[in-house]
Amino acid sequence: MGLLHNLEARLNQIVNGSFSKAFKAEVQPVELGAALQQELDNHAALVNGQVVVPNVFSIELSPTDFGRLNKYFGTLSTELSVVVSNYGAEQRYSALGRPDISFGRGDNLDTGVFRIRSESKEVAAQAVPAFVNPDLTSQIPVAVFTQSVTPTLTSVDGQEFRLTNSVTNIGRGEEADIRVDDNSVSRIHCAVILGTDVLVRDLGSTNGTMVDGVIASESALRDGSIIKIGNTTLTYAKR
Repeated sequence: MGLLHNLEARLNQIVNGSFSKAFKAEVQPVELGAALQQELDNHAALVNGQVVVPNVFSIELSPTDFGRLNKYFGTLSTELSVVVSNYGAEQRYSALGRPDISFGRGDNLDTGVFRIRSESKEVAAQAVPAFVNPDLTSQIPVAVFTQSVTPTLTSVDGQEFRLTNSVTNIGRGEEADIRVDDNSVSRIHCAVILGTDVLVRDLGSTNGTMVDGVIASESALRDGSIIKIGNTTLTYAKR
């Protein structure tokens, strides 16, 4: 559920809420993520000692959903590919290549209904990570889902927080992914967002978020960047 929750949160943030409004009465992004995970589970097969799953997915939407949402397909495809890759890594699944997700129009589908078709196929290199397992025979070029890096945040007292979700919320509230015992920090203070660039975004906190000495509503992080929220300092590392 964490992957799907963070997917929905990240998509909402990327388009400043308009995505959630578009989906309000129709298909929800969390539904697509859950369906893709189910598609992996349903089509898992044992091949050469590895559990192999599809890596190419075509999502068919109703004419209404397709017309309303086509401007989000690029972002949605990227984020859902990350969900597939992360879920595949968690389940120790393998695939013939990196996840590839596309969208099509299903004229016979009602609004809010979608269909997923999947297959195993080698695809061109893209941003979603995978690596080739050299232990498998050359008969099937299987790739194993994995995350290429696991960035971290480290507090001044040495406590380390691994950033494994697409969106990691930081604050002093129980709902935060990283909880900070600091009364000057808001309940949900800021978020670290993983993507082509790793971003830290202030979430309307009372005292603001400072990155490398500058107050920022949103800022890209580099290896060694210092994030200061309230009286708490965190150092970002790519690892």
